Amino acid sequence: MTSESLDFQLLFEALPSPHLVLTPSLSVATLNKTMCQLLGVRPEAVIGQPVLSVLPVEPGTPTAELWQTTLLEVVQHQEPRRLDALRYEQPPAGPSEPGGTRYWQAMLQPVLAPTGELRQILVRVLDVTDQVQAEQQVQLSRENFSTLARTSHDVLWDLDLRTGQSWHNEMFTTVFGYPRTPEYQSFEFWYKCLHPDDRPQIDAAIAAIKSGQQPVTQLSYRLRRADGSWAELVDRYHLICDEAGQPARLFGAVQDVTQARTTERALIHSLEQFQVLADIIPQLVWVLDPQGQILYASQRWEDYIGLTATDSSWPALLHPEDRARALTTWAQARDTGGYYQCDYRLRGKQGQYRWFLAQARPLLDEKGEVAKWFGTCTDIEDQKQTQLLLEKKDTQLQLILGQVPAYIATLLGPEHLVSFINQRFNDLLGGQIRVGQTARQAAPVLADQGLLDLLDEAYATGQPVIEQERSVWLPSEDELQQRYFDFTAQPLLDNAGVTQGFLVFAVEVTERVVARLRLETLNEELRRQDELLRVTTESLPQITSITRPDGSMEYLSPQWFEYTGQTIDDLPNCWILALHPEDVALCRQAFQQAIAELSPFSVEMRLRQHDGQYRWHLSRSVPSFNSEGELQYFYGACADVQDQRLMAEELRRSEQQFRFLAESVPAVVWTAQPNGTIDYLNSRWSHYTGVPVDQTLREGWTELLWPEEREAINQEFSHCIQTGADMRMESRLLNVSTGQYRWFLHRAHPLRDEQGQIQRWFGTTADIDDYKQVQQRLEEKNAELTRTNQDLDSFVYAVSHDLKQPIHNMAGIFQELIRTAFFRDPDAMKLITMFEKSLHQIDGTIHNLSELVRIQKLRHQQPAERLDMAELTEEVLLSIHEQVTSSRALIRTDFKALPALFFVRPHLHSVLYNLLSNALKYAAPLRRPRIQVRTLLVEGQPVLEVQDNGLGLDLQRFGGELFQLFRRFHDHVEGAGLGLYLVNRVVQNAGGHITVDSTVGEGTTFRVFLPPSARPVS
Repeated sequence: MTSESLDFQLLFEALPSPHLVLTPSLSVATLNKTMCQLLGVRPEAVIGQPVLSVLPVEPGTPTAELWQTTLLEVVQHQEPRRLDALRYEQPPAGPSEPGGTRYWQAMLQPVLAPTGELRQILVRVLDVTDQVQAEQQVQLSRENFSTLARTSHDVLWDLDLRTGQSWHNEMFTTVFGYPRTPEYQSFEFWYKCLHPDDRPQIDAAIAAIKSGQQPVTQLSYRLRRADGSWAELVDRYHLICDEAGQPARLFGAVQDVTQARTTERALIHSLEQFQVLADIIPQLVWVLDPQGQILYASQRWEDYIGLTATDSSWPALLHPEDRARALTTWAQARDTGGYYQCDYRLRGKQGQYRWFLAQARPLLDEKGEVAKWFGTCTDIEDQKQTQLLLEKKDTQLQLILGQVPAYIATLLGPEHLVSFINQRFNDLLGGQIRVGQTARQAAPVLADQGLLDLLDEAYATGQPVIEQERSVWLPSEDELQQRYFDFTAQPLLDNAGVTQGFLVFAVEVTERVVARLRLETLNEELRRQDELLRVTTESLPQITSITRPDGSMEYLSPQWFEYTGQTIDDLPNCWILALHPEDVALCRQAFQQAIAELSPFSVEMRLRQHDGQYRWHLSRSVPSFNSEGELQYFYGACADVQDQRLMAEELRRSEQQFRFLAESVPAVVWTAQPNGTIDYLNSRWSHYTGVPVDQTLREGWTELLWPEEREAINQEFSHCIQTGADMRMESRLLNVSTGQYRWFLHRAHPLRDEQGQIQRWFGTTADIDDYKQVQQRLEEKNAELTRTNQDLDSFVYAVSHDLKQPIHNMAGIFQELIRTAFFRDPDAMKLITMFEKSLHQIDGTIHNLSELVRIQKLRHQQPAERLDMAELTEEVLLSIHEQVTSSRALIRTDFKALPALFFVRPHLHSVLYNLLSNALKYAAPLRRPRIQVRTLLVEGQPVLEVQDNGLGLDLQRFGGELFQLFRRFHDHVEGAGLGLYLVNRVVQNAGGHITVDSTVGEGTTFRVFLPPSARPVS
C-alpha cells in the first residue's frame, strides 16, 4: 500500500491519546477526538484560537508561563520538549460525573518541512494522574514514618542484613547516650554493647532468621549505655524479605524496661521480706479480703490452728462465748473501714482455747476503698490469767488496807459513791460513813473546803489529784481544828481507759508541817537565796538541771514540768518518761562516756511535751567536783532546737527539690560559689559536651570554649562575678564525643542575703545552635536583599537619568524638523503624530521611574509631619487642574473624621496624585466624573478613601495583578502602569495596606489603611 492511499486524518482521529496540532504562531490547527473529549470542546470552537486560551490553564499562573516558555523554545530551537506532571482541574463530564484534579505529561514535537522550516507542532498529552498520586502517597508514607520516628518514645531501628548497616531514631541517643553517627550505626557496634550472657540467644535468633526458620518476634536482653550502665530492653522486630524471599531487612522497636524490671525485683524482695517477718514475729499474722475471707496466714497460724489458710474459717475457731462479740466488732470495722481490735479465745489444733488480742488495719486502693485487711493475733493468755488472779486478790487487799496507818477510800461514779473506806478514815470523819453514800453526804465538812470540787474536776479530766500538806478543818470536840494531810486521788480506769472512780490515799503530816513552820523563821535567809537562784533559773528560756553521777536528779527547773506535764513523783524516772524511745540508748551512752572521761557532754534528743508531741532539744552538761576532786554533779541546760532542725530538714528537702527540678529541665542547670567556682552541674552537661560532670567540676569548663572566644568569655564571666550583675552571654562549646561545636546561651542570677551579699549563683546553659544558624541565614538573606534593592534603585536611577537628556534632545530635534522640513508623503503627518506620542510615552515612563527611585530614597531620609488634608488635596488638584477642567469632574472632600494626618509629605502627595489622576483618566465616557475624597477612622486605624464612578475593574480577573509594575487594564488612554504600583509601595513601606472595591461600569473605591502612627496625637 502506498502512502497516498493512507487516510492520515482518519488515523489522527483514531489515536487513543489526546493530540493537538499547532501552527508556528501557536494557534490550534487541528485536534483529535480524544483531545476534544479531554478539553470538553468542539473542534470548530477552538481551531484558529491561541493555544493558551484553549488549554485549561489560568493566565498569569506559573503553569501558563511554563507552557508559554516551552512553546517558544520549540519554535525557536525546533527541538522536542516535554512537560511533566502539569496539574489542572478537570470539569465534570456530565451531571452525574464529578470532576477533579488531574495531571498531564505533554510531549511537544516540531514537524519540519523538507526545506527545514517549522511547519507545525504536534502536542501529545498523556494522563499521568495515577503515577503522580502514587508518588504523593509514597511521599506521605515517608513523612508519616518520619513523624512516627520523631514522636515515638521507643528506639526505632532498621538493620540491612546484607550490609550490616543500621539506622536509629533520635531516641537512640536519649536512651543509650550514643550519638547517631556512622560508627555507632552498625550491627558490630550493637553486638559489642550486648551483655555477654545475652549474646547466645541473639546468635540463635539471627541464625534462625538466616536459615529461613520462623523467627522469634520479641527478645529481651541487656545493652550497655554510653555511661557504662546496663539497660534492660524488650525488642520487638519484623523481618522483611526481598523479591527472592531471602531475609533482607529487620525493622524493630526497642522499649527500655529497666525501671519496670528494677521495681518488679524490689517488689519480689519486699514480699519475701514480709514473708520472713510474718513467720518470725510471735504473733499470728493474717490477711483478709474486704468480705473477711482469709487470703494469707503465717506459718505460726498454721502451727497453732493445725489448718492451712484456705482450709480454715476464723469465726468457727472462736470460743462460743466470744463469737458474737467478735463478729459484731468485725462487722462494725468492716462497714466503717476503721481500726479493728478485739480480744477472744481461739481454739488450737489440740482443742484447747487460749486468749488472743486481734488487731487489724485496712489497706485502701486508689479509690479509697478497702482492698485488704492486714492483722495479727497476739497471745494474751498469761495477761488474762493475771487479771483473774488480781481480781481474786482484790478482796484480800480490802482487808489489808483496813489495817494500814493511812486514810484510804474508794469513790465510784460522778457522785463519788463510797465503795470502800478503812476504819481509820471513817473515824477521822466522825465514824458514821456507810458504803453507798455520796461524798457530800458522808463528809459535808469537806465539801465547804473545796476538796470535793477538786474530785469533780479530776473525774471530768481523768487526771490524778495530788495535794501536799493540804490544810483541812476537822471537828474536834466542840470546835474545828486545822490539820494537814498529804493525799492523792488516783483515777480508777476500766479496760477502755474511762474513769470509773478514785482511790483516795491520805497521810496526816500535821506534826511535820508544824515543825516545818517553826523552822521557816530560821531558814528565811536561806529561802531568800534559794528564791534568787530559782528566779534566775526559771527566767532562763532553757530547762536547767542538776544530775548526780548515778543518774538521779538533784534538781529540775519548773520549765521541765511545764513542758512535760510531769509531777515531782515522776522525778526518779523523769528522763526515761520524756525521752523518745529511739534516743534513750544514745543519751545513756553519752552520759556514761562523760562519767568515764569526767568531761562535759552534749547530745540532741527528742522530748515529749505534755500533749504527747515530741520536739528536738539540745542538752549540754558540765561536771562539778568536790574538794577531793571527786565527781559530784552534772549541771546542765536543755534548749528547744525543733525549729532549727525543721529549718535544716526544709533546707535538705529544698535541695532535693532543686536537684530534681534541675535534672528535669531540658537545659544545663548549674550553680556556683560567690567566687565563680562551679559546684553543681546537672546531667545535661554530659549530654551536650560528652564530659562527665565530676571531671568538669574538678578541671573546669573553659577548655571546651571556642579558642577565639575563650578570653572574651572568661573576661565577661569574671566581670559578672566581680560586679554581681546578671549574666547573659553566648558562646560555642565543644562536644568531645562528636568533635563538633554548638552555640549555647548562658544565663545566671546571684542569690543575695539580707545584707545584699552574694550567697550563690544560679545559672542555665541552653542550646541555641539551631536558632543561631537560622539567625545567620536571615542576616545573609537580608544583606543580599539590601544589595539587590540598592542595585535595582541605582539601575533605575541611572537609566532614567541617562535617558532624560537624549529624550529632550530628540524632542528638540523633532520640533525643529517639523518647523523646517517639507513632507511630500500624505501619511507623513500621521507618522509625525505617532512619533510625538511615543516621545511623550517614553518621557512619562522615565519620569515615573525617577519618581519611584525618589520615593524609595526618601523612605528613610525625610521625616513625617502633620499635614492638613484639605490643603494637601487642594495642592494635588491644582497640579491636575487641566484634567479636572477638561473632564468637568465634580470633586467633593470630607475630612471631618481626620482633618490632618501625620505622614511624609511627598509620599502622601504621591498617593493622592495617582489615585485622583487615575480616577480622571479612567472616567466613564458617557457620564460626568464624580469623585469623593474623605478620611475615616476604622477601629482606631486612619483610612484615606478615594471613590469614583468611572469604568471600574474586573477584580475577579485582574485582582491579583492590580498593583504589579507596568500592569494596565484599559488601553484607550495613555499610561505606563506605574501609578498603582507606586501607591502600594509607599503604603506598604509605611506599614499600611490598600483594599479595593470595584464594579465594572459603576466605579471603584480605594481605601488606604495607614498605620496607627499616622493619626496625630490630640
